[in-house]
Amino acid sequence: MVDPVLRLRQICLVAHDLEWTTSVLCTAFDAPVVFRDPRMAAGGNLTNTHIRLGDSFLETVCPTDLAWQRSTTQTRLLERNGDCGYMAIVQVPDVSVASRSMAEQGTGTGIVAGDWNVCAGEPGSGLAGVESGRYVLGDPLPREPGTVSGVNVQFHPRDFGTLAEIQENWPGAVDFPNNRGTYYPAGNTWQNGVDARPHGGVTTGFAAVEIAPRGVEPAEMCARWMRGLGAGCSIDPERPATLRLAAGQTMRFVEPGPGGRTGVVGVDLWAAPGARRKFDTIDFCGVRWTLVESSGERG
Repeated sequence: MVDPVLRLRQICLVAHDLEWTTSVLCTAFDAPVVFRDPRMAAGGNLTNTHIRLGDSFLETVCPTDLAWQRSTTQTRLLERNGDCGYMAIVQVPDVSVASRSMAEQGTGTGIVAGDWNVCAGEPGSGLAGVESGRYVLGDPLPREPGTVSGVNVQFHPRDFGTLAEIQENWPGAVDFPNNRGTYYPAGNTWQNGVDARPHGGVTTGFAAVEIAPRGVEPAEMCARWMRGLGAGCSIDPERPATLRLAAGQTMRFVEPGPGGRTGVVGVDLWAAPGARRKFDTIDFCGVRWTLVESSGERG
Protein backbone atom coordinates (compact mmCIF):
# COMPACT_ATOMS: atom_id res chain seq x y z
CA MET A 1 0.00 0.00 0.00
CA VAL A 2 1.50 3.34 -1.07
CA ASP A 3 1.55 6.00 1.63
CA PRO A 4 -0.95 8.68 0.46
CA VAL A 5 1.59 11.42 1.17
CA LEU A 6 4.07 10.01 -1.39
CA ARG A 7 3.27 12.26 -4.36
CA LEU A 8 4.92 14.11 -7.16
CA ARG A 9 4.34 17.61 -5.84
CA GLN A 10 6.46 19.93 -7.98
CA ILE A 11 8.28 20.17 -11.31
CA CYS A 12 10.98 22.77 -11.89
CA LEU A 13 12.10 24.23 -15.23
CA VAL A 14 15.08 26.42 -16.05
CA ALA A 15 14.66 29.13 -18.68
CA HIS A 16 16.44 32.09 -20.22
CA ASP A 17 13.48 34.46 -19.86
CA LEU A 18 11.51 34.15 -16.62
CA GLU A 19 8.63 36.49 -17.39
CA TRP A 20 7.95 35.27 -20.92
CA THR A 21 8.14 31.60 -19.92
CA THR A 22 5.90 32.15 -16.91
CA SER A 23 3.36 34.07 -18.98
CA VAL A 24 3.11 31.25 -21.53
CA LEU A 25 2.74 28.61 -18.81
CA CYS A 26 0.07 30.58 -16.97
CA THR A 27 -1.90 30.97 -20.19
CA ALA A 28 -1.48 27.37 -21.34
CA PHE A 29 -2.49 25.88 -18.00
CA ASP A 30 -4.93 28.57 -16.80
CA ALA A 31 -2.97 28.84 -13.58
CA PRO A 32 -1.79 31.71 -11.35
CA VAL A 33 1.63 32.69 -10.05
CA VAL A 34 1.41 32.30 -6.28
CA PHE A 35 4.97 32.90 -5.12
CA ARG A 36 8.32 34.44 -6.04
CA ASP A 37 10.92 33.39 -3.51
CA PRO A 38 12.63 36.49 -2.08
CA ARG A 39 15.34 34.42 -0.45
CA MET A 40 16.31 32.90 -3.79
CA ALA A 41 16.45 36.34 -5.39
CA ALA A 42 18.54 37.63 -2.47
CA GLY A 43 21.12 34.96 -3.21
CA GLY A 44 21.97 36.82 -6.41
CA ASN A 45 22.08 33.89 -8.86
CA LEU A 46 18.43 32.99 -9.54
CA THR A 47 14.94 34.43 -9.70
CA ASN A 48 11.84 32.25 -9.87
CA THR A 49 8.08 31.90 -10.07
CA HIS A 50 5.74 29.25 -8.70
CA ILE A 51 2.52 28.50 -10.59
CA ARG A 52 -0.21 26.62 -8.71
CA LEU A 53 -1.80 23.64 -10.45
CA GLY A 54 -4.45 22.57 -7.95
CA ASP A 55 -2.27 22.00 -4.90
CA SER A 56 0.84 21.11 -6.89
CA PHE A 57 3.38 23.55 -8.29
CA LEU A 58 5.29 24.31 -11.45
CA GLU A 59 8.41 26.36 -10.77
CA THR A 60 10.52 28.21 -13.31
CA VAL A 61 14.00 29.43 -12.37
CA CYS A 62 16.07 31.90 -14.36
CA PRO A 63 19.75 32.78 -13.88
CA THR A 64 20.62 36.42 -13.26
CA ASP A 65 23.33 38.35 -15.07
CA LEU A 66 25.60 37.61 -12.09
CA ALA A 67 24.98 33.88 -12.52
CA TRP A 68 26.00 34.08 -16.17
CA GLN A 69 29.19 35.87 -15.13
CA ARG A 70 29.91 33.16 -12.56
CA SER A 71 28.99 30.24 -14.89
CA THR A 72 26.68 28.42 -12.48
CA THR A 73 25.11 24.97 -12.79
CA GLN A 74 21.95 26.53 -14.24
CA THR A 75 23.74 28.60 -16.89
CA ARG A 76 25.78 25.59 -18.01
CA LEU A 77 22.59 23.54 -18.28
CA LEU A 78 20.98 26.25 -20.42
CA GLU A 79 24.07 26.42 -22.65
CA ARG A 80 23.91 22.66 -23.17
CA ASN A 81 20.14 22.07 -23.46
CA GLY A 82 18.40 25.42 -23.83
CA ASP A 83 15.21 25.91 -21.79
CA CYS A 84 14.49 22.55 -20.19
CA GLY A 85 13.19 20.46 -17.33
CA TYR A 86 15.40 20.87 -14.28
CA MET A 87 14.08 19.03 -11.22
CA ALA A 88 11.40 16.63 -9.93
CA ILE A 89 10.20 17.05 -6.34
CA VAL A 90 8.46 14.26 -4.43
CA GLN A 91 6.66 14.73 -1.13
CA VAL A 92 7.59 12.00 1.38
CA PRO A 93 5.95 10.94 4.66
CA ASP A 94 9.22 10.83 6.65
CA VAL A 95 12.23 12.80 5.44
CA SER A 96 14.51 11.31 8.10
CA VAL A 97 14.02 7.86 6.55
CA ALA A 98 13.86 8.87 2.89
CA SER A 99 16.90 11.15 3.06
CA ARG A 100 19.06 8.24 4.20
CA SER A 101 17.76 5.77 1.63
CA MET A 102 17.96 8.31 -1.23
CA ALA A 103 21.55 9.17 -0.26
CA GLU A 104 22.58 5.51 -0.59
CA GLN A 105 21.51 5.14 -4.23
CA GLY A 106 23.70 5.27 -7.31
CA THR A 107 27.20 6.51 -6.56
CA GLY A 108 26.25 7.31 -2.98
CA THR A 109 26.99 10.99 -3.59
CA GLY A 110 24.53 11.90 -0.85
CA ILE A 111 22.97 15.32 -0.34
CA VAL A 112 23.64 18.07 -2.87
CA ALA A 113 21.71 20.64 -0.82
CA GLY A 114 19.19 20.63 1.99
CA ASP A 115 17.49 23.04 4.38
CA TRP A 116 15.06 23.03 7.28
CA ASN A 117 12.58 25.90 7.73
CA VAL A 118 10.46 26.83 10.75
CA CYS A 119 8.08 29.77 11.12
CA ALA A 120 5.50 30.78 13.72
CA GLY A 121 1.96 30.62 12.35
CA GLU A 122 -0.27 28.20 10.48
CA PRO A 123 -0.85 27.18 6.84
CA GLY A 124 -1.80 30.31 4.92
CA SER A 125 -0.42 32.82 7.43
CA GLY A 126 2.77 33.69 5.54
CA LEU A 127 6.45 33.28 6.35
CA ALA A 128 7.28 36.41 8.35
CA GLY A 129 10.10 35.59 10.73
CA VAL A 130 11.04 32.28 9.10
CA GLU A 131 14.18 30.62 10.46
CA SER A 132 16.22 28.16 8.42
CA GLY A 133 19.41 26.15 8.49
CA ARG A 134 21.40 23.42 6.77
CA TYR A 135 19.70 20.04 6.89
CA VAL A 136 21.64 17.14 8.41
CA LEU A 137 21.12 13.73 6.82
CA GLY A 138 18.64 11.66 8.81
CA ASP A 139 17.28 14.48 10.98
CA PRO A 140 13.49 14.47 11.52
CA LEU A 141 11.22 17.35 10.50
CA PRO A 142 10.76 19.87 13.35
CA ARG A 143 7.15 19.79 14.61
CA GLU A 144 6.36 22.39 17.27
CA PRO A 145 2.81 23.55 18.12
CA GLY A 146 2.01 26.97 16.67
CA THR A 147 4.56 26.67 13.87
CA VAL A 148 4.77 25.58 10.24
CA SER A 149 7.87 23.69 9.16
CA GLY A 150 9.44 22.11 6.12
CA VAL A 151 12.54 20.23 4.98
CA ASN A 152 13.88 19.95 1.44
CA VAL A 153 16.75 17.69 0.41
CA GLN A 154 18.30 17.52 -3.08
CA PHE A 155 20.30 14.72 -4.72
CA HIS A 156 22.63 14.70 -7.72
CA PRO A 157 21.31 14.23 -11.29
CA ARG A 158 23.88 11.51 -11.98
CA ASP A 159 22.22 9.34 -9.34
CA PHE A 160 18.56 10.02 -10.20
CA GLY A 161 18.44 11.05 -13.86
CA THR A 162 17.60 14.64 -12.96
CA LEU A 163 18.12 16.90 -9.99
CA ALA A 164 15.93 15.13 -7.42
CA GLU A 165 14.34 16.66 -4.34
CA ILE A 166 12.30 15.20 -1.50
CA GLN A 167 10.06 17.31 0.73
CA GLU A 168 8.30 16.90 4.06
CA ASN A 169 6.14 19.72 5.46
CA TRP A 170 4.09 20.16 8.64
CA PRO A 171 1.25 20.47 9.34
CA GLY A 172 0.28 18.76 6.11
CA ALA A 173 -2.80 17.15 4.68
CA VAL A 174 -3.67 14.30 2.36
CA ASP A 175 -6.82 15.83 0.91
CA PHE A 176 -5.71 16.16 -2.72
CA PRO A 177 -6.32 18.04 -4.96
CA ASN A 178 -7.55 20.47 -2.30
CA ASN A 179 -4.63 20.25 0.09
CA ARG A 180 -4.27 23.33 2.30
CA GLY A 181 -1.38 22.10 4.42
CA THR A 182 2.08 23.60 4.58
CA TYR A 183 4.24 23.50 1.46
CA TYR A 184 7.31 25.68 1.91
CA PRO A 185 8.69 25.91 -1.66
CA ALA A 186 5.57 27.82 -2.75
CA GLY A 187 5.52 30.11 0.28
CA ASN A 188 2.75 30.00 2.85
CA THR A 189 -0.14 32.03 1.45
CA TRP A 190 -1.07 29.95 -1.63
CA GLN A 191 -3.50 27.90 0.53
CA ASN A 192 -5.88 30.84 0.82
CA GLY A 193 -7.01 30.54 -2.81
CA VAL A 194 -7.59 26.79 -2.99
CA ASP A 195 -11.20 26.84 -1.80
CA ALA A 196 -12.26 29.74 -4.03
CA ARG A 197 -10.60 28.28 -7.15
CA PRO A 198 -9.31 24.75 -6.59
CA HIS A 199 -7.91 24.66 -10.12
CA GLY A 200 -8.21 26.37 -13.47
CA GLY A 201 -9.94 25.09 -16.55
CA VAL A 202 -7.06 22.94 -17.83
CA THR A 203 -5.48 20.75 -15.15
CA THR A 204 -5.72 19.75 -11.50
CA GLY A 205 -2.06 18.76 -11.21
CA PHE A 206 0.57 16.19 -12.13
CA ALA A 207 -0.24 12.68 -13.27
CA ALA A 208 3.31 11.62 -14.22
CA VAL A 209 6.84 12.78 -14.90
CA GLU A 210 9.07 11.29 -17.60
CA ILE A 211 12.81 11.29 -16.94
CA ALA A 212 15.58 10.34 -19.38
CA PRO A 213 18.69 9.39 -17.39
CA ARG A 214 22.21 9.73 -18.74
CA GLY A 215 24.33 6.58 -18.82
CA VAL A 216 21.96 4.42 -16.74
CA GLU A 217 19.33 1.99 -17.99
CA PRO A 218 15.78 3.29 -17.38
CA ALA A 219 14.77 0.20 -15.39
CA GLU A 220 17.78 0.56 -13.09
CA MET A 221 17.00 4.24 -12.53
CA CYS A 222 13.42 3.31 -11.70
CA ALA A 223 14.67 0.79 -9.13
CA ARG A 224 16.91 3.46 -7.55
CA TRP A 225 13.96 5.76 -7.02
CA MET A 226 11.90 2.92 -5.58
CA ARG A 227 14.63 1.97 -3.11
CA GLY A 228 15.21 5.61 -2.23
CA LEU A 229 11.62 6.76 -1.75
CA GLY A 230 10.25 3.61 -0.11
CA ALA A 231 6.87 4.33 1.55
CA GLY A 232 5.18 1.56 -0.38
CA CYS A 233 5.88 2.77 -3.93
CA SER A 234 6.22 -0.07 -6.42
CA ILE A 235 7.41 -0.83 -9.94
CA ASP A 236 4.69 -1.59 -12.44
CA PRO A 237 5.02 -5.36 -13.13
CA GLU A 238 4.22 -4.84 -16.81
CA ARG A 239 6.46 -1.78 -17.22
CA PRO A 240 9.77 -2.22 -15.36
CA ALA A 241 10.78 1.42 -15.91
CA THR A 242 7.59 2.88 -14.41
CA LEU A 243 7.28 3.66 -10.69
CA ARG A 244 3.89 3.89 -9.04
CA LEU A 245 3.32 6.60 -6.44
CA ALA A 246 0.10 7.44 -4.57
CA ALA A 247 -3.22 8.32 -6.20
CA GLY A 248 -2.41 7.01 -9.66
CA GLN A 249 0.72 9.12 -10.15
CA THR A 250 3.74 7.56 -11.88
CA MET A 251 7.36 8.28 -12.68
CA ARG A 252 8.48 6.94 -16.07
CA PHE A 253 12.11 6.43 -17.05
CA VAL A 254 13.03 6.42 -20.75
CA GLU A 255 16.03 6.40 -23.06
CA PRO A 256 17.22 9.86 -24.17
CA GLY A 257 15.46 10.96 -27.34
CA PRO A 258 16.82 12.61 -30.49
CA GLY A 259 19.61 15.00 -29.60
CA GLY A 260 20.39 13.08 -26.43
CA ARG A 261 18.42 15.35 -24.09
CA THR A 262 18.28 13.99 -20.54
CA GLY A 263 16.50 14.93 -17.30
CA VAL A 264 12.81 15.83 -17.12
CA VAL A 265 11.55 15.47 -20.70
CA GLY A 266 7.82 14.89 -20.24
CA VAL A 267 4.99 15.66 -17.81
CA ASP A 268 1.45 14.27 -17.80
CA LEU A 269 -1.26 16.50 -16.34
CA TRP A 270 -4.65 15.45 -14.99
CA ALA A 271 -7.28 17.07 -17.19
CA ALA A 272 -9.68 19.33 -15.30
CA PRO A 273 -13.01 17.50 -14.92
CA GLY A 274 -15.82 18.81 -17.09
CA ALA A 275 -13.62 21.35 -18.89
CA ARG A 276 -13.19 21.60 -22.64
CA ARG A 277 -9.77 20.22 -23.43
CA LYS A 278 -7.57 23.03 -24.77
CA PHE A 279 -4.86 20.71 -26.08
CA ASP A 280 -3.79 17.07 -26.07
CA THR A 281 -0.03 17.52 -26.14
CA ILE A 282 2.18 20.59 -26.33
CA ASP A 283 5.96 20.97 -26.37
CA PHE A 284 7.35 23.86 -24.39
CA CYS A 285 10.52 24.62 -22.46
CA GLY A 286 12.05 21.35 -23.63
CA VAL A 287 9.24 19.30 -22.07
CA ARG A 288 6.29 17.49 -23.67
CA TRP A 289 3.10 18.24 -21.70
CA THR A 290 0.23 15.79 -22.12
CA LEU A 291 -3.30 16.03 -20.72
CA VAL A 292 -4.65 12.71 -19.45
CA GLU A 293 -7.95 11.66 -17.90
CA SER A 294 -8.09 10.70 -14.24
CA SER A 295 -7.90 6.97 -13.61
CA GLY A 296 -10.21 7.23 -10.60
CA GLU A 297 -7.31 6.46 -8.21
CA ARG A 298 -6.82 10.05 -7.06
CA GLY A 299 -7.11 10.83 -3.38
